[in-house]
Amino acid sequence: MFKEMKTFTMFLVNLFLMALSWIFYKFPQGDEYLVIFMIPLVFIVAPYVLPLRMVSVLFAMNFLFFLFYFFLGALNALDVTVLMLLLGVSYGASYVVRVLQDSFAWYHDSDISRDKRDYDNLVGSLEVIDRRGRQIENELNRISRLYEVTKQLAPALKFEDLLNALFYFLEENFKFQTAHLLVFSMGAFSRGISKSVGDKNYYEDGEMLLDYPKVVEYARKEDLKPFFIDREKTGRAFIDMKIRADTFMAFPLFVGDNMSAILAIEGASRFSYGRFRILVPQVALEFRKVDLYEQVQKLSIVDGLTEVFLRRYLMERLEEEVDRARRLSLSFSVGMVDVDHFKQCNDKYGHLVGDAVLKKIAERLKSSVREVDMIARYGGEEFCIVLPETDKKSAKMVAERLRKSIETKEIKAFDENVRMTVSAGISTFPEDGENVATLVDKADTALYKAKRKGRNRVCVA
Repeated sequence: MFKEMKTFTMFLVNLFLMALSWIFYKFPQGDEYLVIFMIPLVFIVAPYVLPLRMVSVLFAMNFLFFLFYFFLGALNALDVTVLMLLLGVSYGASYVVRVLQDSFAWYHDSDISRDKRDYDNLVGSLEVIDRRGRQIENELNRISRLYEVTKQLAPALKFEDLLNALFYFLEENFKFQTAHLLVFSMGAFSRGISKSVGDKNYYEDGEMLLDYPKVVEYARKEDLKPFFIDREKTGRAFIDMKIRADTFMAFPLFVGDNMSAILAIEGASRFSYGRFRILVPQVALEFRKVDLYEQVQKLSIVDGLTEVFLRRYLMERLEEEVDRARRLSLSFSVGMVDVDHFKQCNDKYGHLVGDAVLKKIAERLKSSVREVDMIARYGGEEFCIVLPETDKKSAKMVAERLRKSIETKEIKAFDENVRMTVSAGISTFPEDGENVATLVDKADTALYKAKRKGRNRVCVA
């Protein structure tokens, strides 16, 4: 539409000049030729406004106008020729100028386009760098969070200390209602520990505690992989497991190939699920560290063959028991137990069978005493038993029970069925001594008295 208006205006201007020339011709003022020579101005503008076809029409229109003047006698043939040449030269010169301008504009636009492309490429590169920067920043934040976990959990070398540090870290860094830790021992669920956020005591409401075995069962159905569920979609599971919150997530923690615990969280958002998944491998490493530490501690105080305490640890515990008994005016007893004719067993069946016999005897000794009692391998085939808060009469009854548990049942060691007996000697604090060395010596003396009397018997100091 705008282009048509420009074409119409050009023709209107040309017609106006023709009409003005005709007026001056009819009313002579001496200016009719001046107006005619203004017509080439239209052709100077024409290349910028009109297409070539319309310029041709404009040329024809002016040529007819000049012929009209020629027949009127106002112009001769030379005038008509000069005017047409002037129109052509005006148009041609203007056209050349326009082409030069267009070329300059094209080169200029090309430079701008190239600069724009370079600018766009630069902006794109900066955006890529910015995205990578954000990714690096997120990764640094993640590493920083893991470092915080390591820093807070690293000092914990005992299981209880690790649990306390873990619950504290979760409460400080995550939004949730209750955290649960389901602890496993030898691949089997042993106990569950729960803690609510803030000052709330999770165990106040005894009627609505998390059903730990049900959680373990559900985790096994999920192939022991991390899972997130919400009440709206999995309502039945929430009822079965007695989950209080509307969301529940669980993360099995493995030490090697064995599952050591399940970390379960109530009331956290699905968004937090990803953050917890980042945390879980680090927590598993800390469990691995504590597990290794406990194994090292156990190996340092437990005999590798019989799996009872070593003599060094026994002596430390005896010192503690003497201090305790003296402070609280209590009595306790010490028993020395020796396997009868163990050398003959070794000579007859070999040391492998002998080791197996010792292990079986240690197992029977452990199964025949209380949890508070202590059994240690004193040396070779000799064991020591510590019986807290036990007088001499009761200690002798315990020793008789131990002796009978060995005597009455055969011991199967590899392909051999062996019958063994033990002899025992008992001493009691404080009547037989008030220090460790004296008590052990008196119990040992009673043991050798039992040996001299024919073995397979119990003697007291």
